[in-house]
Amino acid sequence: MAQKLYKWTGDLIQPDGYDSTFAPPQWYGNKLGYLDTGFAALCSSSNDDFAATTEADDKAWVKSNSKQAKIIRKECQIAIRKQFNIEDELQALRTDDSTVKTAIANIVAVYTAQLSALVGD
Repeated sequence: MAQKLYKWTGDLIQPDGYDSTFAPPQWYGNKLGYLDTGFAALCSSSNDDFAATTEADDKAWVKSNSKQAKIIRKECQIAIRKQFNIEDELQALRTDDSTVKTAIANIVAVYTAQLSALVGD
């Protein structure tokens, strides 16, 4: 089951029901959604421009502004704060403490992968 990021303008026209053989659609706002290609084949837009997108700006918007991305970013911050307080983090930057910086980078990498998964990267 392949999934892609789709974009459209106008009104989205989608099936009345959802076939459980497709992966559930992820709606991001800004007329973007991450859809199973089978489900997407049943969709169109009132402006006849519903299509997969690989535009970097579209992906960046999803990773920065979607509700899902904001949740992931907050979870990342919580994970960092479980191990390091803000003073620890700032001191690591001031003193170039590679141990703390590496530990934080490892935490961030997990959540960066989740952000990338929102758009199929």
